[in-house]
Amino acid sequence: MNKLSLLGFCLVAMSQAAAAQDCTPKHEFPTVTPGALTVAVYNYPPFATVGDGNAIGGIDTEVVNLIAERNCLKVVPAVVDPSAVIQNVLTRKVDLGIGDWFRTAERAKVLGLSYPMYVDQMAFYSREGYSTLAELEGKRVGAVSGFLYAGQLERALESSVVLYPNPVALAQDLMTGRIDVAVEGYGTGAYAKSQGAYEGVEIVIAQPDERVPVSVEPAQIALLYHPGNPELGAAIDAEIQEFHTTGQIADILEANGLERSGAETGEPRLIE
Repeated sequence: MNKLSLLGFCLVAMSQAAAAQDCTPKHEFPTVTPGALTVAVYNYPPFATVGDGNAIGGIDTEVVNLIAERNCLKVVPAVVDPSAVIQNVLTRKVDLGIGDWFRTAERAKVLGLSYPMYVDQMAFYSREGYSTLAELEGKRVGAVSGFLYAGQLERALESSVVLYPNPVALAQDLMTGRIDVAVEGYGTGAYAKSQGAYEGVEIVIAQPDERVPVSVEPAQIALLYHPGNPELGAAIDAEIQEFHTTGQIADILEANGLERSGAETGEPRLIE
């Protein structure tokens, strides 16, 4: 390395060091790796996306990026299967788990759940543009077995609900006309439609109906963290609440093709 190259290298290093020193974190909390916020993530657009070279994006990622930036941290992704996200958090291999995780009472027993970022709004997928529960009576309605919507719909509708093992099977029967309407989350459908799926199908957020409680109080979505790191929990709670105040959460939802109203979470609550 000649003298000029050495000088340039030193100037760059000094500049980076000065920039790091200029950054003052909003909060103080320990992380798995000092100077980094390690995140367990899987591909579930538009909430979390994994691209080439494990580059991550999506709604949850954008929120985490804001938190990291304000606290002088670098986001380091750990790309795993969905079933491994919670385990990675519990074993402290990562600081956070992301990807449209519901705030449930069962999870709250073993995990830290952040202040809600947005809600997972129930939607009706149909060619007719149904928006009310009354319009579904007498129709062939499908939902995914085990999903929050399914059991509530079965209790609310006089006509039977066809249950499917996964969203792919549900979507296939909707598109082939075996069912008239599918009931699923708004976000995943809106994203899929923007990518060319669900041709001829309207995806409409369901109007509130007391017979289906989740349509009145949709599931709230949180970041997952280890309960043994309350400083991290307090920091991300404070950040998320500020992002709501400034409208940044609503901005992120809108930029990802979702309704701004999804940021209207209400006070924190748990699904029993």
